[in-house]
Amino acid sequence: MNSHFLKRTLCALTAVMVMGGAVVAQAADTIQWRFFSYVSPSDFHAVMNKALAEDITKATNGRLTITHYGAGELPYKAGDILKAVASNQIQMGQVGAGLVAGDVPELDVFSVPFLCTSFEEFARAVEKIGDIPDKVLTDRFGVRVVMNWPIPGQNIWTTEKVSTLAELRGKKIRTWNPMQVDMLQQLGAVPTSIDPSEVVTALQRKVVDGAITSALTANDWKAYDITKFGFMLNFTMAHQVTLVNKKALDELPADLRKIVDDKIAEWTPRYFAESEATDKKAMENMKAHGVTLTEASPEDVAMIRQMLRPMWDNWAKENGDTAKQLLTLTMEAMQ
Repeated sequence: MNSHFLKRTLCALTAVMVMGGAVVAQAADTIQWRFFSYVSPSDFHAVMNKALAEDITKATNGRLTITHYGAGELPYKAGDILKAVASNQIQMGQVGAGLVAGDVPELDVFSVPFLCTSFEEFARAVEKIGDIPDKVLTDRFGVRVVMNWPIPGQNIWTTEKVSTLAELRGKKIRTWNPMQVDMLQQLGAVPTSIDPSEVVTALQRKVVDGAITSALTANDWKAYDITKFGFMLNFTMAHQVTLVNKKALDELPADLRKIVDDKIAEWTPRYFAESEATDKKAMENMKAHGVTLTEASPEDVAMIRQMLRPMWDNWAKENGDTAKQLLTLTMEAMQ
């Protein structure tokens, strides 16, 4: 074989090996995270989370690549998310505090009926309670809370018109946390716990007569095709938490960690603002699709507030010192 040809061939092979090594090294330096939302990929939560994931990925030039998944795209339900993040099956997740109340009931203070009922109150309360949720979840599960944000006021969407609290008696209503179960039982209704991904099917099959959720979420579900009535109590804001596996977060290089922290700080007020704006649009869209909204009377609201007030202290007493502290701080923020 010609020695010149052999030399050129060896040089070419060496270059390929070097290039291949560079590709391997580049791939090895790329950190891959999975981010799961418990709702459909088209729902508000998932759309916001996907945009956040893509923004962080872009800001890190792909060195930290976060791929977002919605319900049905990974084999998890809402109640699985906390443990899936804790076990690093997914590195990020978003879930309502009420949906994981079975694991951390003491953190579900925003589900206390009529305690916090507006975006302004929620913002004050979140600032007041500080890093308490983060500390609890870090100590118990090795999971960091990187964002607290609200889904709008919770109301009751039904297939038959409900104009008064008395008309809820006997109706099967979907719930998503223990305090909603207690509230409906006191009103004589029949609470039924259903995962968010299964609510529309349950309504279609008449497993339930209605569902507790926000206008924002009801609109995302296109529930206006089934539930033509909204009974507007606006009794809680739904506390959403964005979670990250602590080990995965701690192992990020310092520059990537700073980008993640900066992006979370940038996006938190956007979640608040978009949630409020989208809720208003959702309300209008529900009405445009023939949904009748009925405001609870002042007498009904006063009655149910008085009836449920003991629930506040009972909840705190049942769930220990952290719950008591959170209730006290949240009540102070409401003043």
